[in-house]
Order: sequence, then structure tokens, then C-alpha cells
Amino acid sequence: MRIYKRLICLILCAILSFSLTACNSTNNAYIYFTLSQPPQTLDPQTAHTDAELMIVRNTFEGLLRKDQDGKIVCGVAEDFKKSGLTYTFTLREDAMWSNEQPITAHDFVFAFTRALDPKTKAPQSKQLINILNAEDVLKGKKSPDTLGVKAINDRTLKITLSKEDKNFEEVLTSAISMPCNKKFFKESAGKYGLEKDTTLSNGSYRLAKWGKEIFGIRLYRNDYYKGDFTAKNTAVFFTIDQKQTNLEALNNNDADITFIKPNEISNIDSTKFNTASVENICWVLTISDGFSKGIRKSLISLASPKVFSKNLPQGYSGAKNLFPTALNVDADISGMPIYDLKTAKKLFASQVSKLKDKKFPTDVVLYYYDDGNSKTLVTDIVGHWQNQLGAFVNIEAVSSPDVLQEQLKTQTYAMCIFPVSADTPYVKDYLDKFGINYTGQNLSQLQSNLLKQNNIVPLATQLTAVAYNNKMENVNFTHGNGYIDFSFVIKQD
Repeated sequence: MRIYKRLICLILCAILSFSLTACNSTNNAYIYFTLSQPPQTLDPQTAHTDAELMIVRNTFEGLLRKDQDGKIVCGVAEDFKKSGLTYTFTLREDAMWSNEQPITAHDFVFAFTRALDPKTKAPQSKQLINILNAEDVLKGKKSPDTLGVKAINDRTLKITLSKEDKNFEEVLTSAISMPCNKKFFKESAGKYGLEKDTTLSNGSYRLAKWGKEIFGIRLYRNDYYKGDFTAKNTAVFFTIDQKQTNLEALNNNDADITFIKPNEISNIDSTKFNTASVENICWVLTISDGFSKGIRKSLISLASPKVFSKNLPQGYSGAKNLFPTALNVDADISGMPIYDLKTAKKLFASQVSKLKDKKFPTDVVLYYYDDGNSKTLVTDIVGHWQNQLGAFVNIEAVSSPDVLQEQLKTQTYAMCIFPVSADTPYVKDYLDKFGINYTGQNLSQLQSNLLKQNNIVPLATQLTAVAYNNKMENVNFTHGNGYIDFSFVIKQD
């Protein structure tokens, strides 16, 4: 009997031990993510595309990061305190790079000064603008060593702000705030973040492979990571499939998760896959000063959702203002043009009559980014101009929206239609793309002032969407900063 009881006890202990281990352990799953475009850099200070920010989010860890519920918690820092405008961070003693070197406060000093060095041209540098002297450093007026970021010793970092910034702790979770090892950076000889061997990791995953000829990025669980966010899966593989669409790759089990076009959401088999999306893109029309303000006004007033909204695909909506909903802006429609065909016709005719040959030029080209869905919007607008105003406009597609982004600040092309993405949760970053230095002005008035020039008008908003198989758990798709933290994701076999 005693032996029997002892055997039962041993069995129960074994079961309990196994259960506890299963609850807390990682697994051996591989997650396959099909991208739409390859990243060009994995340098956190210069990364800005969706793919780049996603991989940086999973291979780097800042002073702070977000937990599974979106709460800001300690990352490389084991704790911190704020006194007035000064933050003091104490770094974890076991914080380590993937080359087994310790992470120090000096790595953050170098990262911040590099991010604000005008020579770096960091796309998201203005997120750090409220650090003491940051604006003058970014403009080249002060030396980087005047920046309010100081290493007291290897494990103590002080950051002093020039004014209160309610978003600063969240900024410290984003790519621009990731550490950078000065010695490794210099040894990379201008190739930092551009190749596997010149990219260093300190996050839940490490970069293990980066194929350029046949694109493929492999992230493996970082065994040198000792923080609270150990990856639950062995690896995440990022690929681009040239032989099938992202949706086909998902349906054929060649991908576990992928970006999809917003109009494909309705094609997803909800018994096998889940979707997540966020409205963070605004399509705009720009018209240059090569046309009189009156001509611009008449054309813009007829580029209305009333003209094209009935043909917009799923995932696209007529714009009500300049700001996609991901920015959480409570702005009214001040400055948005009102569709008025009679007035537009009269104004257009009077303006054309003042031209040298009294005709609207026939060689005007409207350049637009073709995402596979936008051509209908474009043709609806130019067709309406032709039918109602007699203005014939040629259209020409471009393969990347990046070539048109400068039109937000200087309209060098006659006309363009392209998307503007809110890459971060911050309105100031979004408005910076328009050449607007946002310092807390009334957004409705700001929008009105921008649109009354009749050079820019918002047309439609668009979703960014992913689809993933139902074997995936804890896929928290959040706006900005790379969308998904794979340290929380669990793939069930």
C-alpha cells in the first residue's frame, strides 16, 4: 500500500511538473510571414517602412517597451524615475547584445545623438525633438554633445527634456529610441543595418539570415536575451513570394501571416483565418502652382467622394478630413471643398479664358501610385473633369509612392495622386510629411489653412490589413512601431 501511494504521488508530481513547464516554456514553432516589399535597412534610426519597423521591433529592445496589453513597461531598463524634466534609468545588469557584449548607457547616448545628427537623416528624428537641445542639434546649430542625454556610468542614463512631453515614454518604445553600439557601428564601415553581419540585435529575436538575391530574413529566438519578453517561438521567417499573391500564399499554407490588400478582407475564409486592420493611410491629390488658384480650386472641388466613392473597393472610404482614424484626431471638416458643379464650371471657364490660347493645356500628366486598386479612383476623377469641364488630363502610373512624397511640400509635378501613411501614432510625425511643424495648434484651423491654398486635398482613406491562420494566438495588431510584437505570438502545431 505504501509503495502504491508513493507511486501515485510520483505520478501526480510528474504531471504537475509537466503542466507547469508547459505553461511557462517556449515551443519549437516556426512562423512564416509573407511581406509585400523587402526592407532596405534594419538600422533602427533610419527604418521607416512597415517591414523595416516590424523586424526592428522584434530584434531590438529599448529602455521601455509595451507588454501584451499595450502597457508601457521596462525593457533594457530595470527601473526608472522622473524628477521634473529629467528621467533617470537604471539598466538591467544582464542586458546583452547578440554578440555577447553588455548593453550600456553609452549605447543609448550614441543612439540618440546619432538619431538627431542631421547627417543621419533619420525619418523619425522629430519624435525626440523635446529632448534638451535636440532641435538645435538636428538643425546643426549645436554640437551633439550638448544633447540632454548623459551616461552617468555604464548602467545609469539620464535624459533631460526641454519641456513636458506626454508621449515621451511611448517614444522610448519605438525604433528611433533603440540602442546602438558605437564600436560595432564604426566597424560596420557604412553598412550598419544593411547586411546580416553588420546588424546587431538585443531584442527577443536575433537576425540569423538576410538573403538579398533570393529575399529571405530569418529571425531566431535570441538566446542572449534575458529580459521579460523571451520569444515563445523558435523563429520568424520573412519572405516575398514571387509566384503567388500574399493571399494565395496564405490559402496554400505557404504563409502563417501576411499583409493583404484591404479589398481582399471579404475573400478570407473566416473558418481558417483571422484578420486585423487599421485605417492609417490617406490618399491625396496635389496640384502645382503652375495652374492658377482658380483652376486649382475648380478641379479640386470636383475631385470629391461624390464622384468616386461608389466605385471604391472594400477597405477604402471617402475622406472626411486629412487625418486617418488611427491618429485619433477629433477634427471637423473645416476647409474641405464642397462639391458645386455649377460654380466650378463657371470658375474654370473664366480662368481658362485668361490663358494665352484660351484652352486648357492638352499635355498635362497626372502621376499616380498604382496599388492595384487606385486606378478606378483616378479615372473617375479625370473622367469627371473631362466630361464636366472639358479638361483632358493624361494619367501615368508610378511603381512606388516614395517618388511622389515630396509633392506634399513642393508641387514640382503638375498633378499627383498618392497615399500618405501615418507611420506612427503621432500627429506631428504625420504633418511633418506635409512640411508642417505641428506644435499643438488647433487641427481644424491648421487643416483649413493648408487646404485653402488648393494645392492639396484629401480624397480617400485606406486600411492596412493582415490575415493570419487560426493556429496563431496573441496576434496584437497595433498601429505604428511595426504593428506586431512576435514575442507574444504563439503558433499552435
